[in-house]
Amino acid sequence: MSTRPMRRGDALARQRGPKSQPSKDLFFKKRCKDIQDGKLIPIIGDTIRNAHIFDHDADQNLGVATAKNQANSHIDYDKLNVTEELTQSWANGGTYLEGKEEPITYPLTDNIRIARVAQFYALVHNEPLTAKEDYLSFLKDELIGIAYDVAEMKNDNEEMAFIRQLAEEQTLSYSDIVAELDYPQFPEGQEDPLQILARLPIKVYITTSYHDFIERELEAAGKYPQSRLCFWNMAPENLAPEHRPNPDYKPDKNNPVVYHLLGMEQYPASMVLSEDDYLDLLWAIARDEKGQSHNGDGIIPPYFEHVLKESSLLLLGYRLHDWDLKVLFRGLLRGDEGFVKRRRSSTAIHIDLDEQPMINDKEKDRKQAEKYIKDYFKQASFDVKFSRSDDFINTLWQEWLDWIGAES
Repeated sequence: MSTRPMRRGDALARQRGPKSQPSKDLFFKKRCKDIQDGKLIPIIGDTIRNAHIFDHDADQNLGVATAKNQANSHIDYDKLNVTEELTQSWANGGTYLEGKEEPITYPLTDNIRIARVAQFYALVHNEPLTAKEDYLSFLKDELIGIAYDVAEMKNDNEEMAFIRQLAEEQTLSYSDIVAELDYPQFPEGQEDPLQILARLPIKVYITTSYHDFIERELEAAGKYPQSRLCFWNMAPENLAPEHRPNPDYKPDKNNPVVYHLLGMEQYPASMVLSEDDYLDLLWAIARDEKGQSHNGDGIIPPYFEHVLKESSLLLLGYRLHDWDLKVLFRGLLRGDEGFVKRRRSSTAIHIDLDEQPMINDKEKDRKQAEKYIKDYFKQASFDVKFSRSDDFINTLWQEWLDWIGAES
């Protein structure tokens, strides 16, 4: 299948998005210095891209069908992010067993917790791999369905025919379908946050996404990224040659590395999805730190151990209660006291309070939540900035342009 011409045009030709007022906060000046020194590592959550993919008309309302708000729930369903809405849709849609006509749906009320829904489906199938493959198929079907509905509302027969053709292409991954649909589509003047991060002279990216969205944007920016993933449950020889560890590989700004901590969709078995997967990953990291890795290969490559200690880390797109953030904080970032002291003091974390469904809107509660979050992450030498991911990345981009302009 041939890919259609890009409808967004050459986004890389735009050097600036909407003009924002440069911040006088030294925080961003330090981040720019870290970028210049090759000492900044973005750690990127899955929602950074998926939120825009499913927000098909850029109205900040996701196109995912979810259940009605539960009046007696402690969860604010108006604050669900894309992963939680997708999880709810997956839970309500159910999974099919061979020989059964009716799907088996998730029976509990916490149907927005992907690790728990995945745990249930893994038990239903008696096979964790089947649950992961089911989730990847669900993502593709959900996206195809939403794209088709949008085309149908627009009476775009050509687009509908193209989407039907996409649905028949069994070999396409979720990331492939996103690219074929030319998603996400941004309104004029709004920057793609992943494109901004790809344009910055960064040599190491860490992501908890299963998809290669960052790599695609890096390639579009004229760079040559290498993908690596965590060997928490598989040996490197099971990977394609381009994904196997190379002890001689030294990333730089034109040849960056993208490290997938929670696996990649090309290798469903590598995906950390259920609660058991997350616990097994933490155990594997703990064994690795003691030199007891089960397959003889380090969970965290030696190069990453060095750069994590020497770099400023920037977390983007995470929720306080999510397993991916917990594993990052407890397994990869916090470390022992000596590790924290050796790491650059400028390490930063970004949290959007408005997107935390467990936090009340009362001013007193929000202030207490801010203090709690700052104190909690201070244990790992993190500063905290409160803002939306897109706004934060746009501000960083503007500050970087001002920085390199002042330096030149």
